Amino acid sequence: MIEQIVSLRRKGLSFRKIAMELNSTVGKVQYQWKKYVKEQEKNEQEEEKQITTKTEPKIPFVSEHFWTSVDLLTKKNGMEAWLTSENTALVFWRIPEGKWQLISTYYDIDPETCSLAVKINDITSIIYNGRNAHSYRLLPVENGQESIILQDLSPNRSLCFEIGVLDVYQSFLPILQSNPLHTPRISQDQVGTMEKEIQNWEKGDNPIPNWIEHVSTYSYYELEEQEDVKKK
Repeated sequence: MIEQIVSLRRKGLSFRKIAMELNSTVGKVQYQWKKYVKEQEKNEQEEEKQITTKTEPKIPFVSEHFWTSVDLLTKKNGMEAWLTSENTALVFWRIPEGKWQLISTYYDIDPETCSLAVKINDITSIIYNGRNAHSYRLLPVENGQESIILQDLSPNRSLCFEIGVLDVYQSFLPILQSNPLHTPRISQDQVGTMEKEIQNWEKGDNPIPNWIEHVSTYSYYELEEQEDVKKK
């Protein structure tokens, strides 16, 4: 019956004339027609959904274990450094409450009002012990600030960052130290700059490769605390 109704509707007949043509009632004809229209709309929606699924790129599944937070990233040492471009680094930190309590007790520093700074250390081809950087510079940051973007870094250098307190004499008291990172080479004249170090390591002259950033586990902070104990 529905095929006949569709055929007659396409010819422009009204529901009343179709009912007369099929020896039926207007209500039955309208019911069959509405049912047909709904089925057609449903089929069209399913076809559009199938086409969209085929054309859209598949989004790879990412396990929840790959999603991290700043708390997790800084869990190991409280401070992290990422190289975001050839001369730009993102440095972020989270100073634990226990660190602040220690600083307040031994140095009489108020965490709420003290002046903070980020120290940029050049540690290229050395084992950094907290004191022997080739050079360094201090960048003041706001109290409560927990990240900074450092631009215009020198190429082909190993860097290490620290967050600490500046006293009234502008002396720097480090609190946390970041992982080391190396800025890439950006010019032809920097090619082969580590060739001699590689050869010495291959010969056994250097037990530790000089082209890798090194930060001594016997940290600057431990040395400072031991010296304070000796003085007392």
